[in-house]
Amino acid sequence: MYYNFSLLFTYFLLYAIIGWSCEVVYCSILEKKFTNRGFLNGPYCPIYGVGAIIIVFFLGPYIHNPVEVFLIGMITTSVLEYTTSWGMEKTFHAKWWDYSTYKFNINGRICLKNSVLFGVMSLVLMYLLHPFLQGLIQNISQFLLVIIATAAAVLFTADVVESTRETLDFNKKLGTIYEATTEFKNALKDKGINTAHDLSVKVKDLKIETLSGANEKISDAKDSAHSVITNLRNRILVNKRFNRYTHRRILNAFPHMAHRKHPDSLEVYKVFLEEDK
Repeated sequence: MYYNFSLLFTYFLLYAIIGWSCEVVYCSILEKKFTNRGFLNGPYCPIYGVGAIIIVFFLGPYIHNPVEVFLIGMITTSVLEYTTSWGMEKTFHAKWWDYSTYKFNINGRICLKNSVLFGVMSLVLMYLLHPFLQGLIQNISQFLLVIIATAAAVLFTADVVESTRETLDFNKKLGTIYEATTEFKNALKDKGINTAHDLSVKVKDLKIETLSGANEKISDAKDSAHSVITNLRNRILVNKRFNRYTHRRILNAFPHMAHRKHPDSLEVYKVFLEEDK
């Protein structure tokens, strides 16, 4: 029984790694820079691992009919993606991806384009990838596979715990930013900053002025927004550098994240993290 669990987890992790790799290549091409996708720190996306396991188990009886494999795979993985999006939004108060700009989407959680791709991936999985991996794993002894799966499960569990902690800390930070901007609201208004977008623009402008050597424009703190923004920056970036790194990783992995409770704080935090590089 323990061997069967080890075998199942091995398949799950392999498909999670393959899914992560595909996401990274696809998104890096679109963003024109390396993009470390995924909720976790490690090089894997669990949703792909879960989806692959479900497909392998449920589509076995339909293996002789590629059309059924495509359709059932497309529907099953789309339901999984929708459920995952909904669950993560309820848990962390953020919409991690949004397909609202795509045609034929459902609440921005899934879209026809991705669903069709999932159907194609189901065909590749059932007819090419899974048979190939089965052949490789069958050559590994049961004892060695159990050892490998156990070690990987320990590391994976630690990653899940740490990544969850980081995300909760990220949400807490957005709450802190909301409190800080509220505290500085009157001072910001005096400098003509009334919205999160105004603040973001001003922070970027001040950084450009500083980098260009135009310090005379911001030398008088009483006549500029520099002093107020500096004090606000110190409040926002008071957390440890490691935490700022993990927060950047989250934002880089999900650049279109939309926070439900603190959307303005998210916009402000993004620009301060960018300015802090």
